[in-house]
Amino acid sequence: MAEELRRLRLHQRILRDFGQIALEGLEIGPLLQRAVAQAARATGVGHTKVMRYRAEQGDLLIEAGVGWKPGVVGIARFGTDLDSPSGRALQTGQAVLIDDIRGHPEFRLHPVIADHGIVSLLNVPVTFGNMIWGVLEADSELPGHFSEADAEFLETLAALLAGALQRLTAVQTAEVAAAEIAVRAERRAVLLRELQHRAKNNLALVAAMLARTRRAAITEQNARAAEWMGQLMQQVTAIALAQDRLSAVEGGGLGDGTTTDLAGYLRALLGSLGLSLGGRVVVEAELDACALPFDRAVAVGLVVNELVTNAAKYAYPEGGEGGIVRVVLRCDPSKAEAALTVSDEGRGMDPQVVEAAQRAGGGQGSDLLRHLARQLGGEIERGTPERGTSVTLRFPYVV
Repeated sequence: MAEELRRLRLHQRILRDFGQIALEGLEIGPLLQRAVAQAARATGVGHTKVMRYRAEQGDLLIEAGVGWKPGVVGIARFGTDLDSPSGRALQTGQAVLIDDIRGHPEFRLHPVIADHGIVSLLNVPVTFGNMIWGVLEADSELPGHFSEADAEFLETLAALLAGALQRLTAVQTAEVAAAEIAVRAERRAVLLRELQHRAKNNLALVAAMLARTRRAAITEQNARAAEWMGQLMQQVTAIALAQDRLSAVEGGGLGDGTTTDLAGYLRALLGSLGLSLGGRVVVEAELDACALPFDRAVAVGLVVNELVTNAAKYAYPEGGEGGIVRVVLRCDPSKAEAALTVSDEGRGMDPQVVEAAQRAGGGQGSDLLRHLARQLGGEIERGTPERGTSVTLRFPYVV
């Protein structure tokens, strides 16, 4: 069970990281190569490939891969019929797992597969909407290498990849079709709404897998793993809420569709956190109106998520009286600086004790805060109020 849980954790990290990569707007080639590399890492194999379905040729062409000999990627073609493992995944829309293809009565052995000593195969389709894009495949020289967990992982990775490919395809189509500025602007808005919808669905897939792992940890009475998974689920929720707020800023001259209404995003995030705390802690917010690029807003949101969660845990622990957590955001364009302060009136705790408690529980809260502060080009300051705890994040802010 410990090895299975370790592998599931690796799957969660890879999916979370690839979900972020899928939002970066990479070209199709680099995106596909990232996908096959992460598939190899997660399933522990030396050969992976992603194949594009070519309706005009009636075949599957390897577009990117890991571990193949020269002359395979970009050249090798696979069948789309049901006797082909990748073809069956394409035709049925289902994962195809083969423990040992040697002499298998239902599938033929492709020369490329035989030449590389491949024995077991796992194929999943890459589809979006009503469009079949292709197939993602992992291959092993060992019989019976793949498990159901590997199949679930590869299916989720394929879903994330499909969302990114759909976005890229839609953008390319829009760029070709848009002849006038007004048409381009409207089409961009449509694409952004579609991106938000797809990204939210993709993040929901990751959250579902995290929840499944958390339930397994609870069943096994692994409190440390369950708490760690719960923290990851909150962080995924914070990113999903930021995606919902991705929009043009009214009246701010930033209508490029890449900025986030930071105050609105934090209000939504704090509302979600308040519900998750079950009313034990009241969150009060005083937020200046300001806008940040999406990635910076997500970083600020993750800081708020961490600090508010810490306040609820350490200032107002379960079993005791609840209290108030205050979140104040001040944005000063004239000074090119923003300050975010999270404070409470609880019993307080020495920062070193907090960090020691977090590490004992498997958390890495202090490391995360320092990383996020560096990402924002800012710094964390700990105040010394007469009662409770106060932490301030200062970071550059330029309109």
